[in-house]
Amino acid sequence: MQTNINKKDIRIGRKIAQIVLHTILIVSLILVLYPLFMMVIGAFKSGSVYKINKWLPSLPLRIDNIAVAFNSISGYLLNTIFVAVMGIAGLIVISSMASFSMSKLKFIGRKLCFSMVLALTMLPGVLSLTPQIILYKALGLDNNIFALIVPMWSGGCVFGVFLLNSFYAGLPNELFEAADLDGANSFQKYIMIAMPLSLPIIATLVIMQISNVWNDFMWPKLILRETNYTIAAGLAFKFEGSNVSQTIKYAGYLVSAIPVVFLFVFFNRFYVEGLASSGLKL
Repeated sequence: MQTNINKKDIRIGRKIAQIVLHTILIVSLILVLYPLFMMVIGAFKSGSVYKINKWLPSLPLRIDNIAVAFNSISGYLLNTIFVAVMGIAGLIVISSMASFSMSKLKFIGRKLCFSMVLALTMLPGVLSLTPQIILYKALGLDNNIFALIVPMWSGGCVFGVFLLNSFYAGLPNELFEAADLDGANSFQKYIMIAMPLSLPIIATLVIMQISNVWNDFMWPKLILRETNYTIAAGLAFKFEGSNVSQTIKYAGYLVSAIPVVFLFVFFNRFYVEGLASSGLKL
């Protein structure tokens, strides 16, 4: 009898714990999503309606807010897309070649090279901020959009090498030994075997880097002037502290977020596959 009572108490305790946990999760979800909901509904209100009703949807919808906001930030969006395409293309080429070399080719100092890459991942980026500013100004890249692209080809490749190296190291050596028997050289093995197999993890890396480019605020503010800003710095320059209506600001934030949201929705499957395959190899 005592055992049955104890089991019943345990079941009740588990149910109470689940209720508390679910309540905390629901409240946390509301706290995260409601500001986004406010941004979306606020983007389609007029200024006068917003002053009266900030918290709930209202009609009629002001679709023209989106057009006004887009015209204000379209230049920053184009700058961001250019930086993302050029920077990520170079990052993928450099990091994939380096990681393939360190994981599948035998040469003196291979382990030392990877150890140095690991050491670089542990350094906070803020430590190199001042030397980077001095360096890029000395190179004549002050207020040049390539000052955002070149760091992705150098420092940005550190994480890419770390991520791809663990993936390539897990690929069966038999694949590359069979290619050796067919007379393939190292570059052909990289192009024909390693790259096709690593598309999911590369898609993961692309999504991560696009998110970084979209959210990068400090570096563009330090090295560029307003005409060359990317979207995060451009939004702050265009809207914060200005007399622009709050609804137009919301519309601008919404327009700037749409490309990243669509990217994640359409490439979510590759993103998850890449994280899973990378996690198994780490």
